[in-house]
Amino acid sequence: MEINIDLLRRTMMYHGLTNENAAKALGISRDAFQRRLRKRSFRVSEVHILMRCIPLTKEEVGQIFFSE
Repeated sequence: MEINIDLLRRTMMYHGLTNENAAKALGISRDAFQRRLRKRSFRVSEVHILMRCIPLTKEEVGQIFFSE
């Protein structure tokens, strides 16, 4: 499973969600969120939270978090 970080960042920007806002929603620090972006590693529960925050369609979730 490969996470499309560029698409995630563009989608977050389009919806006005900053790294700091996303980190708060996930209950982690901004630095921890940025590490997750760099490592391309999110828990399933975090994906669900991001889906509600951004908001993401199921298609966008597939394109971002389950790209090949």
